This record gives sequence, C-alpha cells and structure tokens, in this order.
Amino acid sequence: MEKERLSAAKAELMKIAHRGYRRGLTAGTGGNISLRMDGDDIVLINASGSAWADACESNIIAVDLEGRVIHGDLKPSKETKWHCGLYKLRDEIGSVVHSHSPAATAFAVVGKEVELVSATAYKALRRVPVVGYAPPGSDELADLVLGAFSTMPIRALLLQNHGVVTVGKDLREIQRLV
Repeated sequence: MEKERLSAAKAELMKIAHRGYRRGLTAGTGGNISLRMDGDDIVLINASGSAWADACESNIIAVDLEGRVIHGDLKPSKETKWHCGLYKLRDEIGSVVHSHSPAATAFAVVGKEVELVSATAYKALRRVPVVGYAPPGSDELADLVLGAFSTMPIRALLLQNHGVVTVGKDLREIQRLV
C-alpha cells in the first residue's frame, strides 16, 4: 500500500469525520465512517471507541474486505463487518457513514421511515426505510443491513433505536446526502 496514497485517503476521512462531528451527526464515540481506497480491496475505517472529533491518522485502521487489519495498531469499529459487506455487495459503493444524528435517530427510535419532503432529497435518496433492532456490532445487525441494501435500491437506511447508514460513491457524495 503506497504511503502517500494511504495518507491522502486518511486525510479525506479525517476531514469528513471532523465536519460531521461539527454538524452534530454524532456525539462521543458513536458512529463509524469508512472509505474504500480506489482500485484496491482496502477499507479505511475509524477505530473502535474513537470519536469523529478526534479522528487522526493513528485511529484510522486499514482492513481488507474480510475485515482483517492490514495497517494500524487499534481495533477497527465493531461495525466493520457490515461496512466491508456493503463494499462487496455493491461495486458503486466507495464510502459508508453510520451516524447517530438526533433527527435520524428520532425516526429510528419510533421505527418510522423518513418522509422525503423536498424534491432534492427525493431525487438523491428515493427512500429511507427502517430495519428492526439488533445489538450494535452483532452478526444480526450486519445481516439486517446487508439484507436491506441487497434487496432495495437504497442509499440510506435507518437502524431501529440506533441511527442511520448512508452509502455513496465517495465521502464527498455522502456529505451532500446527510
């Protein structure tokens, strides 16, 4: 893995994580963010227990598509399984963001699909369905996330009592969606 390319990708992830934190998309150590490095089967993802506000080179971990650490000293996010699964499932996905934004979490807690009230939101997302509850980091949650993204042409998904998952071709595209 080329060091300059890795550093540039980590810098992009850090920038988006910091921006997401400032926008209130997550608090504390909640949520996770990843990107697939162009042309590789390498995923960068924030470390378990790391806050977006504190994103730095040392707490962004490189894993292969099976979730095995290939670069970094910390444990990757507990949601790495479904992040990697989404990259394997749909080739057009280049980034994944899971946040606990107050608005999305409120919809998720009541189990209500988000109503897209603007033409722009509808054009970008079409639909934001809800899947049932499963414990964070569990195989059951991974199955729910991957099942929803494999059976519906969606770009965002609410996790009951948990938050939202958004996918895009890159982090800049997701930033425009959320």
